[in-house]
Amino acid sequence: MEHLLKVEKIVVHHSEQNQDCAEFIKVRHKKRGWEDIGYHFVIEKNGQLKKGRDEKFVGAHIFGYNKNSIGICLTGNFDENFPTQKQMKTLLKFLKKKLKEYGLEPKDVVGHREFPGVKKTCPGKKFNMDGVRSKLKN
Repeated sequence: MEHLLKVEKIVVHHSEQNQDCAEFIKVRHKKRGWEDIGYHFVIEKNGQLKKGRDEKFVGAHIFGYNKNSIGICLTGNFDENFPTQKQMKTLLKFLKKKLKEYGLEPKDVVGHREFPGVKKTCPGKKFNMDGVRSKLKN
């Protein structure tokens, strides 16, 4: 696997599956022929943070931007449902830690859909990226 360059973005995703877990995502990604799960971290509905692909390696979560980003996926379909309170609590704690670790700012936390040319709604229509960034500023 290729080593990750300097982390400049933390990219938030949803799994698009209402009944999902890190292990199922890994199986789906490996069936695609990938070496490992594409995300570096997964937050399940109960708020549990699961380690995915090692952070030192390039992820497979956002075409064209994997070499300078880490990907975190929340399980669920946020076009249909909102993330759980436990997921959001874990996400905010995780993001605050990673922003400090990588010397990044809240503006560097982005949703998959916010990249040029992306037609997906990921991390979902019911996931408020501006709200997340606003909470990270406090």
